[in-house]
Amino acid sequence: MLKKILILLACVLFSCMEEAVYSVKVRLDNLEGKEVYAVFEADDMKKIDTLSALGMNEFTLTEMEENFRSLTLYFESPAQWITIYLEPGRRITVTGDLLYPGLIRVKGGRINDLLTEFRENASALLKEQTDLVKILNSPQEEPNSGNSIARLTNIRHELSLLADAFIRKYPDEGASAVLIQEYFFDQETPFVTEAYLDLLSPELNGFHVVGELREGVEKAKRTVPGAKAPEFAVTALDGASFRPDSFAGRHFILAFVSDWSDNGPADRMLLGEIRSACPANRLEILAVSLDEDPRPVRERIRRDSLAWNLVIDSSGEAIELMDLYNVNIIPCYYLMDSEGRILLKTENGIELKQVLHREGLTKDN
Repeated sequence: MLKKILILLACVLFSCMEEAVYSVKVRLDNLEGKEVYAVFEADDMKKIDTLSALGMNEFTLTEMEENFRSLTLYFESPAQWITIYLEPGRRITVTGDLLYPGLIRVKGGRINDLLTEFRENASALLKEQTDLVKILNSPQEEPNSGNSIARLTNIRHELSLLADAFIRKYPDEGASAVLIQEYFFDQETPFVTEAYLDLLSPELNGFHVVGELREGVEKAKRTVPGAKAPEFAVTALDGASFRPDSFAGRHFILAFVSDWSDNGPADRMLLGEIRSACPANRLEILAVSLDEDPRPVRERIRRDSLAWNLVIDSSGEAIELMDLYNVNIIPCYYLMDSEGRILLKTENGIELKQVLHREGLTKDN
């Protein structure tokens, strides 16, 4: 009787897998005990599943709905993830070692197969890169960390050269677009990304990765030096309204900073030094902080000897500005000229001071 039940269950499972539009079999070393988040993506929707790999190192994911284009597996840590490109009816296998996410092999489908080919050719570099990152992120200080950082920089350069050669060899393959995304997309250098996209065949214009890259490039180009400062309209903590043309005829700094209500953040101290060194009729500052509660911010401003134009995130305006200006790290400073064009984007306060001096905006000029 038991044997019949097991056979019946096996038949039901086999039948489900046969009917599945997508089937992905995953077998990874060091998977046991991990929480796995599976995100199926289509053009207009996402479907998220959570799995607990308790006492096992393999599982199979099936999906009955059509029109999904990719599946991304996250393994408890944002640094451990792999994206799988889906084709209806194509059976896909994922193998490797979770300690080396960059070396995980995905077989099944043209894009997956070509990306796996690239990773296998670059396996020595990818493994060394992972080992170096682990060493540098370890709590114990490494005596030769400078050498490790230099080697890591060289490895990334070598990987980018391999990616460049692959893209030029396969300009009509979706895998090349994926490598552009991985190795050449940087919001600070959108024209480099654009040049690589121009190498691709026009037939790839319908591929969602190409579309996302072109959209990202256009967004990044809005905030490169020389571009007109993107338009915004915000209300400061004191009720005053500000737009880029509020500072017409003057340079201005748009400063994205940490919580204003905290004790002594370095970014606020830097802005105080700049405020004291630069006449207000030549330079103005609009600070944007992530504070949500206005009460402690008002109390700190009340005790401050300097007047501030400060936007906080109580109404979501700070987050909207961060997105508009492609801010991914705090602090971040934009310096605009008297015509509202971007002169500088930097996270470095010393560089900001140097450019202000070069522009003749400090009182000692």
